[in-house]
Amino acid sequence: MIRFKDNLIKIFAYFSIFVVMIAIFSIFSFIFFNGFSEISLKFLMENPKGLPIGVDGGIKNAIIGSFLLMLLSMIFSTVLGVCFAIYNKIFCKSRFLKTVLSFVVQCVSSIPSIIIGLFVYGFFIVTLNIPKSLFTASIALSLMVFPFVELNVEKLLAEFDRQCIRDSYALGIDKLYMCRKLILPTISNKIVSISILAGSYAIGATAPLLLTGVVFMAKPNGLLSPVMALPFHLHMLLSQSFGTQKAYATALVLIGILIILNLLSEIIMRNIGGKVVEYIRNKKS
Repeated sequence: MIRFKDNLIKIFAYFSIFVVMIAIFSIFSFIFFNGFSEISLKFLMENPKGLPIGVDGGIKNAIIGSFLLMLLSMIFSTVLGVCFAIYNKIFCKSRFLKTVLSFVVQCVSSIPSIIIGLFVYGFFIVTLNIPKSLFTASIALSLMVFPFVELNVEKLLAEFDRQCIRDSYALGIDKLYMCRKLILPTISNKIVSISILAGSYAIGATAPLLLTGVVFMAKPNGLLSPVMALPFHLHMLLSQSFGTQKAYATALVLIGILIILNLLSEIIMRNIGGKVVEYIRNKKS
């Protein structure tokens, strides 16, 4: 009977993996076969043209804008998330305050992204009178991905060798010095990996951008100027019945960027580059 249950669980697990792989393959192949014919150097290096706008030309500024949004949101969310996690795990001594801070992070993670965009619009754009721009759109994205960074960094800190921390306390080392010289250097590659994953999450978001600084046609022209972004460009193309082929090609480029970002994150997380260099050195010696 126990063996039958074990086999049943295995069958269910394999069946689930099969269903998920088929779903992923179907989505990717559908977008690939519909959009690959439009992919060219011209499509990647030109800006949208034609009437309705976007039926001709390419997505150059949308790619640049998406990378700028991703980089800024990575910086903002990583700094905020790492500082928040370190305070919660290392410096905060109040059990009640820890519970409150964890509750706040969980609440932020469950807020719909369009509500975050509305908050940024109401506070930064209307109240503080900051124009819709790369800066405000990046703030919206960083608030959206902040819980992801904070929770993962907090998990890294919880898994850190407690003996090293106790030895630091025993030697009378200041907590801030310990964080700067011991904890952060040890987990820095994993923090970078988490930051890249957060950036890949942010680069595909559309809802927070609708109200905060992304437009259909714009050149990257500073922090306080609006920009283009791939997901918003895709959204606008799909709203026009003439731009479906360009929309599939834009989606394919976006998927390609996401795959590259996730591979890069995995390489950094597992320190594959360092292992390859070490293997080559050992081979030579």
